[in-house]
Amino acid sequence: MEHSLVLNLLLLMAGTTSLVALCYRIGLSPIIGYLTAGLLFGPYVSGILHESEWIHMLAETGVVLLMFTIGLEFSLPRLLASRRLVLGLGGAQVLLITLVFTLFLMWAGMQPGLAFVLGGAFAMSSTAIALKQLAEQGELGMVHGKITTAILLFQDIAAIPFLVLLPFLAPDNTATSGEIWVTFIKAVAVFIALVAFGRNLLPQILHTVARTHSLELFMLTVLATALSAAALTLLAGLSSTLGAFMAGMLLGETHFRHQVEADIRPFRDLMLGIFFISIGMQLNPQVLITAPLMVLAVLLGLTLIKGLMMYALIRLFSYNAMDAARGAVSLSQGGEFGLLLVAQALSLGLAEAAFLQPVLAGLIISMLLAPVIVRFNYPISQLLHGRHPLRLKSDTLENVAEETADLHGHVIICGYGRLGQGIAHILNEQDFDVVAIDNDPERVRLLRKQEPSLLFGDAANAIILELAKIHQARALAIAFDDEEKARLVLAHVHRLNPDLPVLVRSRHGWKTADELGLNVQVFDDRLESSLMYAYELLVMCGVEPEQAEKTIHLIRTSAFSELKTF
Repeated sequence: MEHSLVLNLLLLMAGTTSLVALCYRIGLSPIIGYLTAGLLFGPYVSGILHESEWIHMLAETGVVLLMFTIGLEFSLPRLLASRRLVLGLGGAQVLLITLVFTLFLMWAGMQPGLAFVLGGAFAMSSTAIALKQLAEQGELGMVHGKITTAILLFQDIAAIPFLVLLPFLAPDNTATSGEIWVTFIKAVAVFIALVAFGRNLLPQILHTVARTHSLELFMLTVLATALSAAALTLLAGLSSTLGAFMAGMLLGETHFRHQVEADIRPFRDLMLGIFFISIGMQLNPQVLITAPLMVLAVLLGLTLIKGLMMYALIRLFSYNAMDAARGAVSLSQGGEFGLLLVAQALSLGLAEAAFLQPVLAGLIISMLLAPVIVRFNYPISQLLHGRHPLRLKSDTLENVAEETADLHGHVIICGYGRLGQGIAHILNEQDFDVVAIDNDPERVRLLRKQEPSLLFGDAANAIILELAKIHQARALAIAFDDEEKARLVLAHVHRLNPDLPVLVRSRHGWKTADELGLNVQVFDDRLESSLMYAYELLVMCGVEPEQAEKTIHLIRTSAFSELKTF
């Protein structure tokens, strides 16, 4: 028996390590590796692992630590500063999608409690997958990246009330209104106790522990704090995740926040890995054969229906069609919190495991497809909008045409973020006429008075480039970091004015200029930053500025290609 357990654990660890390593290798989230490991080693495939108490306990610990780290990252001032996006758009998204799916499922005959849980699960998207993919593509700072980040932030926060309400929805819950009020009073008392402890005693305890310079003791103290708060709320009849979140939030107010987050993250990720393995173990792949239409319905609900609702909602917040489409596409998948809600529903007996198999399958398949969908969010959004992704009204086109009627020998700047504004300022100082194009409506509204030649539009749209008088332009600078979009701009330049000099911003060293054979220079801002950093360091080390400048110039001209290989 003992030898069998050790062998099974060895197989699980080896298999999971290989799968997670493969996911990192091909650019997928490790969550996919953990889910696949649970599926392969679970009772429905190989039968090596079975649901057990210790797996359930470790998985619950992972969830508690996840809520704890979300509490650490929670900042009320930062939340209020971006309240229009996070609270407004994010809150409306969770509310709308939860409500629509809940009402639909109730209409289809599902119990209200389970319908509400599944509605909340479908409202969630994958923070780990979407943000990781957008970060790798350099799109987090773009309009659709900011939209996606804000909505995901609110979803993380919204998971807390869902998890708190779940126990009250259990079929064996017979609490009267009086008992619910008692639970509410207990919750308030726990909150006051935790705040008092967090404000007065916790900083002193952490300071005393930190003075020992023992990383082991510091981590034990942090873990004890998180688990104690979780246990306290559990004893009060509430979800353990609420206590963990509150403990993290209180620790986040101290100056130990970043050290705590760094120390707890590896342990949290490992426990969360076990949680996702336990989710994978509950999935029976035969559901793809026995109920393919149900799985397809869940998948289409997550990608198409959820995506369309998100698109409409983002448009209501005055974002243009292309940014709304890219944001909606990036969020049209299931998420880890959706899996968590389904798992909690199973553990509370809200539904039989067999009944929720299609839901689990649909959520997991959507997460498997998510990296590819997010990677190609721009082409997909383009396809959805036809040949011209940004459809402008005729009066807008007429206004733009009037503003650019007399332009000749000017410079076109595509993207008016920090880099674009800096370029425009320098060109204006040298008396060059500048036309800037940006598709962030808020930015254009704020800067239009200072920069009358700032056009609202998508630079990857040939109509916009023609209105910016690309045929009479002196040069064009692409100041945003979006490779797919930059390729489209270059393709339009090649067709409309092939002799126009173009400077392209890049962080990935791509060779679009060579591929298209244009008069294009690729500016790798990461390499240029490293050269400027090296120049400042040489001067600090005593090298004469003129000599340092010569050295940097020599590297830039002769050894630049070698640097690109690193």
